[in-house]
Amino acid sequence: MKKIVFGAFIALAFLGASCSSDDGGSTGNGENGGGITPPNNKIKVIDKIIIDSKFNDRGKVEEGEATVDFTYVDKKLHTVSDLDNDFHYKFIYDDKGIVKEVESTQLEYFPGGDQLVTTKYVVAEVLGLTPFNFGKLGVINGVDRGNVVDMTFYSYNYNNEVVNTYSSVMKYDDKPFGPFHTLNTTGAVDLSKKTQVDFGNSKGAIMGLDYANRVLPSNNPTYLKHTLVEGKEEVEVVITYTYDANNYPVSFVYSIVEHFVSNEWDREENKYKEVVFTEKVDGNAVIIYKEL
Repeated sequence: MKKIVFGAFIALAFLGASCSSDDGGSTGNGENGGGITPPNNKIKVIDKIIIDSKFNDRGKVEEGEATVDFTYVDKKLHTVSDLDNDFHYKFIYDDKGIVKEVESTQLEYFPGGDQLVTTKYVVAEVLGLTPFNFGKLGVINGVDRGNVVDMTFYSYNYNNEVVNTYSSVMKYDDKPFGPFHTLNTTGAVDLSKKTQVDFGNSKGAIMGLDYANRVLPSNNPTYLKHTLVEGKEEVEVVITYTYDANNYPVSFVYSIVEHFVSNEWDREENKYKEVVFTEKVDGNAVIIYKEL
């Protein structure tokens, strides 16, 4: 469940900049208008994010701090990593300055001890294919002010059969998407405008063939509720921002509440029983920008 939510936020952040750098912005009438409106006046990119958090796992409380650093080479986003080396992303570019690969290094648990595992993702396998089959992944049920606010996702088994259905509901603020210029340095912005997407024929807010920038968020996400339909698993995320004079979000307070299911051994009944647990994370963060 955590991986699904983390992936959802990464997708929101990546797609948030997936309009052309010369787009005119949102129309404000519920349609995207071909791209989001970047923050005003100054072009700034994220330099680092400093996070403080408090994790409550069934009554056991643990506090933590993390600093996420963004580095740039020739005005291109080069790496995103934390100081503890729990994760590291490296962006690799072609001769035209367009990101072609992303190397992800994550600290993963193994019986003999934690190890860093590196996985390489080829951008062309997602952006640039014509058409990308989004319709198999899910349905976009609602769009508001250029933001996707209601989605359905599917997961499949090895027989290509739907085994789980998930519902995601999102909300946004009314400020321009803060990481726009950071992601714009990768060149994937223009690439995604050329990427056709097959949204499928299921009844929804967006259907048929269109381009990836049709689903761009215009603003910063403030709420996500991701639920296993007809199940007991659920994650709810709430984010509140503060902004600078140029409408960049410079800090935020957040909470994440997760309800998950585990099979626990019942000694009295001498069998495994399904138990719902709750984990909660509360925290705050500061976003530091710089001009390239």
